[in-house]
Formats: sequence, C-alpha cells, structure tokens
Amino acid sequence: MYYYKTKIQYEGTNYAGFQWQNGIQTVQGEFNSALSKLIDGKFTTMGASRTDTGVHALDQVVKISCENPINFSSFLEIFNKELSSQVRCIDIEPCEGIFRPATEAISKEYRYFFTNKTQVSKEDGQFIANISHNLNLEAMTKCTRAFVGTHDFCNFYSSGSNVKSTVRNISFCELSTVDPHELFSDFELFRIPKVVRHCYQLKIEANGFLKQMIRHIVSALWMVGSGKISTEEFFTLLDGPKKAKQLWKVASPNGLFLYRINW
Repeated sequence: MYYYKTKIQYEGTNYAGFQWQNGIQTVQGEFNSALSKLIDGKFTTMGASRTDTGVHALDQVVKISCENPINFSSFLEIFNKELSSQVRCIDIEPCEGIFRPATEAISKEYRYFFTNKTQVSKEDGQFIANISHNLNLEAMTKCTRAFVGTHDFCNFYSSGSNVKSTVRNISFCELSTVDPHELFSDFELFRIPKVVRHCYQLKIEANGFLKQMIRHIVSALWMVGSGKISTEEFFTLLDGPKKAKQLWKVASPNGLFLYRINW
C-alpha cells in the first residue's frame, strides 16, 4: 500500500460537512469521487476534522491509502480539475501508514467571523455571519477569556453525537477586530464583500471540540453582548449543571472556518 497526506481547502456552504454520507453531498464524497478518476485500484481516505454542514476549511488534512503510487509531478493540477470549484487540494506528500489524522493532531484552531455593522446580501454573507444587535464588547471579551482552560462544556454543544465526556481543554480564546481582506487575500475560494472592511473574529484553539461547540460559544457571547443574559448568568453555564432548555439558537455556520491544525 501507498500512503499520502494531502491538504485541502473548501467552501463548505453547499456541503453537509466533511465526512462521507451515503447519498448526501459531502466534501469527502467529492474528494473520493474526483480521486477515483485518477488512480487505479482500491483506496481509502481519512480526514483530520469532521467539520459540520456549511463550515469552511483552510487547513483540512486528508490521508490517502491506495494500492498504486501517485504521480506527484502532475497530481495537483489534474486533481483540482476533477474537483468541484468549491474544493481545492493544495499539497500532497508521502506519509507513514500508521499516520492517523483524526487522532494525532495536537490541537485545532477555528475562527468565527461576524459583523453587526454592515448589512451584506445572503450570497455575500457566506463567510462572515451577520447579526443586527448592538454589542457590549467589554462584556463579551470578559466571557471569552473565561473559556481558556479545562471546562465542562455540557451547555455548549448540540446533542446527537456519541461522546463519553463533555470536558475539553481550550488553550486559546480571543475576540478581536480584523480586516478580513488581509486574512483572506491569498485564498481564491473565499471572496469577502468589499463593503466589509472590518469584522469581529473569535479565534479559538483546543485539543478537541464537541458537536457545534464553537457556534454555541458564539451564540452565548452574542447573548451576553446584546444584554439578553448577564455575565454572571453566563458564568453559571460554564462548568455548571446542564440546563434543561437551551438559552439560544445556535449560530450560523457561515462564519466558521477550520483555520489551522497543529501537529
């Protein structure tokens, strides 16, 4: 067998997440379909992160295990022609057969982008979430800092996943203002509307995340920022007993990016 580590980027709006699902359009399904046209024999693929429906990626890693070797000299050019225009493969290199991208990452960094100042169209808002509330950034920043460390996130994820523990370790969590054009200038997949010159960015890094955990965190911060819950009430949700009723609607996936995987 031959083994390869690839890096891909994708615009996730039209995909039901990364992981393959029978009869449903997913990024892994698109990847496998294009790959089947280029290599002979059986192959399998394994992704590093199971991004949810609508979530984008700048740094997804996919391992290929195949019966026959891949010709490096022309692979990327030909493969990208077979892939949808919403998925790009930007690197490929040999790897060890024992490499397991789903479990070997030290940490994963996600970033969520949003604005409350500029109204953008639905089409232009694929990469930056848009909310209408005035926001108390001081209160939001105070709550953002509280996420750093080891906590029980039982109030910050969606049910439906089989997890043994809701405890996770957050190594970095910061809310800031950024110019998205500077961040995405080198990425052809992600076109940022010209009217959005500045937006807010939640940067969060952890050893693992629960289902829709980051989007729940964003929703909670919006609730604090808009005054719908107090900072004191917020702190009872972190490490506190699980609430019987969710206090917010989970934030849109539009602004969420798998930004970097650290090995």
